[in-house]
Amino acid sequence: MKPFLSLLLSTIALWPTQTISQATAPQFNITALTTVNNASRLECWTLPSTPQFAAGATSYEIGNFSNSFIGILPARTYSNATITHPRQVQFTIALSGLIHIRTPTSGLPETYNEAWVHGGKYGFLIAADTVESGSVQGHETEFPSDQPTWLAEFPTVGGLVPEHILLHVGPCGLGDLIGV
Repeated sequence: MKPFLSLLLSTIALWPTQTISQATAPQFNITALTTVNNASRLECWTLPSTPQFAAGATSYEIGNFSNSFIGILPARTYSNATITHPRQVQFTIALSGLIHIRTPTSGLPETYNEAWVHGGKYGFLIAADTVESGSVQGHETEFPSDQPTWLAEFPTVGGLVPEHILLHVGPCGLGDLIGV
């Protein structure tokens, strides 16, 4: 058995390690709440950020922020208890819990008007459907988890919408987010 273990360890040592280069780094895709024709709608964006590599990590620059904060929403918080517009353009990361977003006045088919954002690595979105952007009725947000939903929120400096490329109308699906 010792020779087998020795052979296994030497084989493992020869396996190539996976490295991420600029050419193979995933795009940084994000679900966005935007304003089109005075209505809020969901879109899937890619942020054209060139990945930076250091200490084994891939990092994406996404802009500058001011007055960032943590929000903690009680379990089962529904739309009658939440606001319909962000106060300013802001990135939000759901650290835990669940966010259910609807844009019923977008004028788009129902399949494009709903997003379920789970806390964790795919819980990243941007809300840019402010009153200043022209959104008249905003969006509906619920936090239906049985546990509190923790959010880290990062308003952009000057309320600026970051440079982006529209991938498609409707929220990003899991296939849009894999690898990010």
